[in-house]
Amino acid sequence: MYLLDIDISGLKLLRDFRLSLRDAQGQPRMWTVLIGENGLCKTSILQAIAMAASGYLRANQLADVPSLPDRRLTGRAMTIDAEFTFGANQHTQRKYPGIHPRPESPPVIYSNLWLSLGHSVFDGKSDYGDHRESVNEPSLDPIEEARALNLPQWFVAGYGTTRLLPRPFASDKVEDPILSRLNSLFDRGRIIGTGFADLLEDSREFAQAIHQALVSSQLLPRTTNVELHGRGGTKTPSDLVAKHSFELTVGTEKLKLPATWLSQGYQSTIAWIADIIGQMFWENGGPIPLSEMEGLILVDEIDLHLHPKWQLGLIPTLKRVFPKLQFVVTTHSPMILPGLSREEVVILGTDDKGNVIPQESSESPALLTGSEIYRTFFGIDRLHPSDLGKDLQRYSFLIADPLRSDEEDKEMHDISKRLAEAGVDPGWEPVPRIQEPPAGSEKPS
Repeated sequence: MYLLDIDISGLKLLRDFRLSLRDAQGQPRMWTVLIGENGLCKTSILQAIAMAASGYLRANQLADVPSLPDRRLTGRAMTIDAEFTFGANQHTQRKYPGIHPRPESPPVIYSNLWLSLGHSVFDGKSDYGDHRESVNEPSLDPIEEARALNLPQWFVAGYGTTRLLPRPFASDKVEDPILSRLNSLFDRGRIIGTGFADLLEDSREFAQAIHQALVSSQLLPRTTNVELHGRGGTKTPSDLVAKHSFELTVGTEKLKLPATWLSQGYQSTIAWIADIIGQMFWENGGPIPLSEMEGLILVDEIDLHLHPKWQLGLIPTLKRVFPKLQFVVTTHSPMILPGLSREEVVILGTDDKGNVIPQESSESPALLTGSEIYRTFFGIDRLHPSDLGKDLQRYSFLIADPLRSDEEDKEMHDISKRLAEAGVDPGWEPVPRIQEPPAGSEKPS
């Protein structure tokens, strides 16, 4: 399942908000990164996408619906309209309720959710474009039908900011895989992640896919191997913890550590990527190549707990590993952006009424320096983020100017005092001042 467009109205600060995820050819754009200040509804946009892709029944199960409407409005319903399509690779294998899809292209599905006034639950419907089998047929709701039957290859998964790994054998196979894939985005339930090794029939193929995604791709720094064992052979608590382990290079040695002992940066990355792979295996009824996985992935704060060096390579690596997955993610980190083109970055701002609006950058982050990325995408145009750094820069300019005025000389001494109070010793002495020459004469060279 791929997202083409979404319109959101009356949801928190999203009033008549429209976001297109089409490339220049009108096809689904595989990467969209939302950036913006806190409180500009980045997470809410991901949740709105998830609800529209899940149908109104599961939207009510996932979201705290009464908390969503725009409190500035009265007498206006909240609506989410979205257009979805599907990847062509699995098009002929996928079941489309109520229609015989054209053999050459997947259909477009229109999804609509609305919150009626005076009610605290979503209602809604979805429909096809011009692919209906017969105009005389009763109208079906394709998304609700597909979700009710748990039809495969309508894949959507979402991950919130709490995504640590479970202990081995702590994961239970849930009855509703659709909710399982999205609960994390709504702070409900936990990610299965590496726990799929305990749920799938053959943990070896799952471990090999994890190795390919995380180790062979060099996505996990210093990691050299993965060991994920299923049930059996566990005699002690230490045996249980070591069932899911990763081997890391530490100095000149290799050290095998249980997955749940790793840092939060490692765990959060392993958890959601392993969960995607496990959910795909689960839905497919067996292994599927990473390069053939199709679906929509929503990730809140994709840079969570990651060092800036790690962040730089994250998106280019994910693009190589999962070329047919569509990602819509949020971030606060400028280090994520160099792996993206101009069209792939959406800057969230506000209009004069406080409504969130999307803006497209005029420049590609892949071509900008770090300072330019800070200025263009985050509105930080100061060379030094702190006043102390600014003072030091100004001081270094003034002390080197022998023709500084009385006002500039006083400013230099004031800055020197502030630096001393902050415990900063610039290490430079001011050059002696040269008095200004009389009017009409030239300054000394």
